[in-house]
Amino acid sequence: MGLQKIIGLRTKDLFNKNSFPFWIGLLLVVVLPFLSTWRVEPLNSFYIESISLIGVLLLVLITLFTGSLKAAIPRASWYFWILAVFWAVQARVMHLDYVGLSDMAAWSFVIMGLGTWAVQSWVERLGLEKALSLLAFALLIGCFLQSVIGWLQYTGLATHFSGLLVYHKGVVEGQLAQRNHLGHYLMWGVLAVAWLGAQRRLSVWFCAVLIAFFASVMALTGSRTILAYVLAIVLLLPLVGILSGSLRSRTTIAFFGAVMMVLLLQFALDPLLSLFQSDVNSAVERIGNSTFGNSGRSYEWQKAWQVFLSAPFFGHGWNSYSLQGFLTNVYQIGFRPYEGDVLFTHSHNSVLNLLAEMGLVGTFLVLVGLLLSVSGCLKRENNQTGLFILALLTVSLVHSLLEYPLWYVYFLSVFALIMGFAPQVSQQERLPALKAWQKWGVLAGVLVIMVGIIRLGFVYHRLAVITNSNDTSIEQETKDIVELVYIAKTEPMLRYYAQFELMPFFEPKDKHLPEWASEASQAMKFRPYANAYKWSLIAARTGREKEAKEWMQKIYQYYPTKINAYGSAIVTHPSYDVLYEDYRTYCHTLSTQLKLPVQCIEKNIENEKK
Repeated sequence: MGLQKIIGLRTKDLFNKNSFPFWIGLLLVVVLPFLSTWRVEPLNSFYIESISLIGVLLLVLITLFTGSLKAAIPRASWYFWILAVFWAVQARVMHLDYVGLSDMAAWSFVIMGLGTWAVQSWVERLGLEKALSLLAFALLIGCFLQSVIGWLQYTGLATHFSGLLVYHKGVVEGQLAQRNHLGHYLMWGVLAVAWLGAQRRLSVWFCAVLIAFFASVMALTGSRTILAYVLAIVLLLPLVGILSGSLRSRTTIAFFGAVMMVLLLQFALDPLLSLFQSDVNSAVERIGNSTFGNSGRSYEWQKAWQVFLSAPFFGHGWNSYSLQGFLTNVYQIGFRPYEGDVLFTHSHNSVLNLLAEMGLVGTFLVLVGLLLSVSGCLKRENNQTGLFILALLTVSLVHSLLEYPLWYVYFLSVFALIMGFAPQVSQQERLPALKAWQKWGVLAGVLVIMVGIIRLGFVYHRLAVITNSNDTSIEQETKDIVELVYIAKTEPMLRYYAQFELMPFFEPKDKHLPEWASEASQAMKFRPYANAYKWSLIAARTGREKEAKEWMQKIYQYYPTKINAYGSAIVTHPSYDVLYEDYRTYCHTLSTQLKLPVQCIEKNIENEKK
């Protein structure tokens, strides 16, 4: 009782045996994955995303075993299942090279649909306000832990927890390993605390302390996107108020006060910490020192639009932006003038990226389906609960206009569950208790998917061991190659990663071309990282001289600072002589016109032939 009096905690009607299972399920999705540091190449988010998906499935099982899975299937569930079908069908109709990657997205959407159904069932059992308050408390716990970690990173104390906490000197990023991701997550926490205060489940002063704590860490991240969240919420409040007929609700006032505190600390914390010789740049300072006009993001947006115009209806296929953005040259000087070591696998604007990859049809399904799924939030009787749901979703959507948080399954899972809270537009009668065969059907489906994720995890572990191995003996390399070829042939969802990891075993100077090289080099063209020049070398060796030259020209334009490495490879084998003249031309252009510090390798091809 003492704690309840101090912080104004009102939980008697909230945390009980009826709601506790739902609370546990929420923690598994909203908190646990975000605390994990289990990042292992080649797909460093694989384990964390798997934990998130399994968390959603466990929530479904909890809902089923407690007899709570009784809500009529909500719009949000149908939304995700329709997207799953579209993603899977598009990959096959367009004969995409890596159908398995589209299937990974499709199965994730299937799981999201099950999760939203489970959430809607708990909403009907507990009531919307109580269900949302449980979500808010889950976010509060997650954000409190992340904020503590953020301060440990700022002070350098995180070095004492090596392996347990993420730490890069001078960067505050929580366990999420990206400052913008931490800012996104903490903004959810700020809104959650404001909601609990508006519902009088926490005292106003205690909410103010928590919000100040979260906002201080948000200021430490230096994430410029936070200012966009503040602006978006300020614009959302009157818009929802007008549409729902309530401009002066407690929730509206609480949210406005919360984002104003976030804004205040964005300006106030940096001068205060400068007294202590802070070496962390605030978002305000970073904005003042940056320009958008010639930034990488501005070029990628231009390219995404051009890619969309080239295939406006159905796009180029899921995950195709890596290649299409690489092939599209919009640079004023002919060469990419930014981030010369990085491949942009995404345009950093989710709408543009959807247009480029999925076309108007896919983008229409995503955006219109989202609007229909949450339209019940605007009903007058849902003005406060609806505002909370829409505010949480707005944070993710604003971030999605500048990056791609929802491409990370652990963010998508929370986003989907939030959608599951949305009130239904029409009153639907609660479903009767599921019949035995229906329960067994849901149980079997969930268990099959869960077993599939776990099985894939074991295969990925084998792949990760090879990727991170330091054993370079001929015997071990031979075993690794055999294993990677086998994974590429038998595991469609991991085929790309297995082929990508095969390519380091191909050395340009090798006398003989390995049997697996031509097929595995497909991974180089699918996502043209800086090592994609190997595709051109293999094409030259197999007699595709024109393709080899055209591809290498694109490589020079996209990775101009890497031309020294490319030249060193080209002179190692006679088959690459067809590439030498282009290399020499581009190298001298970079040296004389762009003044890059390159050393052009001179080679007398005619003398070598004699």
